Amino acid sequence: MAADNFQSNMVLETTPSGNAQPHRLLIDCGSDARHSLRNLGYMPNDFDAVYISHLHSDHIGGLEWMALANYFVFDGHRATLFAVQELLEPLWEHSLRGGLETSDHGNSQLSSYFDVAPLSIKDGFDWQGLHLDVIPAPHIVTNETTMYSYALFGHGKKQSFFLTTDAIFNPDDHMSLYQKADIIFQDCELGPRHSGVHAHYKELVTLPDAVKAKMWLYHYQAYDKPDAIADGFCGFIEPGQSFDLG
Repeated sequence: MAADNFQSNMVLETTPSGNAQPHRLLIDCGSDARHSLRNLGYMPNDFDAVYISHLHSDHIGGLEWMALANYFVFDGHRATLFAVQELLEPLWEHSLRGGLETSDHGNSQLSSYFDVAPLSIKDGFDWQGLHLDVIPAPHIVTNETTMYSYALFGHGKKQSFFLTTDAIFNPDDHMSLYQKADIIFQDCELGPRHSGVHAHYKELVTLPDAVKAKMWLYHYQAYDKPDAIADGFCGFIEPGQSFDLG
């Protein structure tokens, strides 16, 4: 993220026919969520569901705020919490339990605040008529372990999209998804240091022109941005920017 950006969390919205209220899925809920969502005019009870890609604070740091605000302020509003099964226990035990377990109704658990929907990689999940594939993407790779972030591939009625979440540059595994998607949302590092935990701009410019032509870049730091359009990309996503996915 750049200095004038919030964290790389997104809102997926669908409006039913008639006068029904829009349905909203929050994709990740980072520490900045209280401020970034307010800037967009949203409150915690405006979301039917939350999807968590992995357990870094810029993707889960706002969940305690959302849980407590919905419980105490918004009449116990409950959102569905989508996450792969392997993330749910450490999410509670290592990130949320300290602030959420003890409450006025006695000891709590994750399901006290959210309708928990464990996901399998094999099946993905459906939300408001949209099917989303869940794809394990290596994010941090060490000699001891690999930390995965779970990317999403959405099958819309008119367009499909690939959202990398946080991932290393991995064209061998991602090329078929790049080619299949109508629009790509790609995390991107800038600056002189390649951390090795996100795709760096200098790596991404080596992708085929046909892939870059449908790729938007996000999760960039506060360095001067190169001319992404001149390099064949759609551009850098700006805070609050919206896309019609059909």
